[in-house]
Amino acid sequence: MIRTTTNAVLKNYRYNLQKSNNKMNDAMNVVLTGRKFTTFAEDPAAASRAFQLRRSFQRVQSQLKVSESVGMKYDVAYKTIEDIIGDIDNRVGDSVLSGLINGQSDTSGAGRNALGQTMSELAKSIVQKMNSAKFGDTFAFAGADGVNVPFTWDDNNGLCYRGIPVDSHVPKVEMDGDVPKEYNNANPPVATAGGGFYKMEDGKMIAKDEYDQAKKNCEALEYLANDEKKYVDIGLGLKEDENGKVIGTSAFDSSLQGINYLGYGVDEDGDPKNIVSLVVKMSDILKNCDPQSGEFKNGEADRAELTRLAEKFGDATNSLKEKHIELTSRSGFLRDNKNLLTTNSDSLNSQIIGIEKEKPEVAISNFSWAKYCYNTALKVGNSVLSQSLMDFINT
Repeated sequence: MIRTTTNAVLKNYRYNLQKSNNKMNDAMNVVLTGRKFTTFAEDPAAASRAFQLRRSFQRVQSQLKVSESVGMKYDVAYKTIEDIIGDIDNRVGDSVLSGLINGQSDTSGAGRNALGQTMSELAKSIVQKMNSAKFGDTFAFAGADGVNVPFTWDDNNGLCYRGIPVDSHVPKVEMDGDVPKEYNNANPPVATAGGGFYKMEDGKMIAKDEYDQAKKNCEALEYLANDEKKYVDIGLGLKEDENGKVIGTSAFDSSLQGINYLGYGVDEDGDPKNIVSLVVKMSDILKNCDPQSGEFKNGEADRAELTRLAEKFGDATNSLKEKHIELTSRSGFLRDNKNLLTTNSDSLNSQIIGIEKEKPEVAISNFSWAKYCYNTALKVGNSVLSQSLMDFINT
């Protein structure tokens, strides 16, 4: 009877002692890791909630990084346009050209060549600054491309955007109903890779291939300026339509098309809308003036053209300033969105900590209590074991 009783006591004691030891180890792990649980089985409900919160937290963190990146890109673009506007105001504001733009006076003969050189340098400076606007390895004003330099000069000193002449336009030609009227023989002959010619309004002939290329260039510029997008997820509820295309209102278009700031195409007078092209044309007129007398090369025709171009240059400058204000608005939106995402991130992180993390003071208190219970169990064991063994020996 005594042996059976002793075995039962020992068995129960070992079971309870191991249980106390496990609790003490668990409490110690909580102190070391700061986590309330380390496996799903320990607390399925809390683990499921924590998983959902962590998934939301990671998504918000990703959106926050994208928003910060796009915001920095817009800051670079804003500063670049600001510098360009400053260059225009500094180089033009104190010059005789300002009077011409405002219709107050004409350029003086002696200063026309120098002003032409100033305008030429201004054109180069604008292009250089637009191309040097980079965030990391990405060109800020290259639209959805970002890898290739946005603005280049062609062999005729014409400005191109992503390889397309910015002054591209579809020439007005004689029409046969809804299609251009084709001439098989040009007069005078025009060299062309393909057959067929169209007659323009001024009576000159244009090769069909050249006309088609101009049309393609215009379509490409329109696409880049209005339709090419680079949507990013910054927490606006990114969604796609039934065709798998991103819904524009649910994402942010991060692309910045350089031609939307400098202009593209021609106006009703056939003059370029691009501010750099306007500067180049004015520069050419001024640099072609007689260096001694300052007389225009083509007399009053050049004077009238310079006046017209100067007025349009003023309009283009005002348009650039308006675009600069728009950048301010979009940059402000990105900053507000970043602040909102930061708040959401902090809130989610607090909820995760509340579910997964144990307060240090609580963890230490629980560990101390578990250790106390374990030590007490050892003392009780020593008492029980010694008495039971002596009883067994005495029998």
